[in-house]
Amino acid sequence: MLIRFLALIAVLMATPAFASQELYVPPRSLELKMVLNGNKGVNHWFSAEVKSLLGSLRNVKVYYEASDGLDCDLAPAPTEILAEGETKTFEFGVRLSEKQAADPKTWVRFRVEYLPDYAAIKERINSDNSSYPDENLRQRLLEIIDQNFIAKAHAIDAIRHFFTKTEE
Repeated sequence: MLIRFLALIAVLMATPAFASQELYVPPRSLELKMVLNGNKGVNHWFSAEVKSLLGSLRNVKVYYEASDGLDCDLAPAPTEILAEGETKTFEFGVRLSEKQAADPKTWVRFRVEYLPDYAAIKERINSDNSSYPDENLRQRLLEIIDQNFIAKAHAIDAIRHFFTKTEE
């Protein structure tokens, strides 16, 4: 009985330390928006925006994707550079039947792959002590960012639109 009690105390003492551990995430590099502009029959038109929030994004590739059975327009060629604060708008169409549009599982996705501005991200983290107050956690995040920079890791972000019966 005493061993069980001591084991329980040991677990309870270790749990709060583990549970309170934080992880820092890098600041957002971009913002995405997507809107259904309208439809006529099976044709639906969307507009989507990409806005660079932090630094210059490079090799920005966009993809128009949808549920199985839907047909999306082809995506444009990559954008070499999207400067900080710059917004780029994309227009695309999707073809789907009335039955597909009424299915709440039917979706259209606007996906963006890009090379973040790692120098700008590091600068923001180093200058923002209110968002990154713990020195050890901040350093760990900066190490991860350095590893991603060395690997030339691209970031991916996406936004989806789910159809409802009232849209048709």
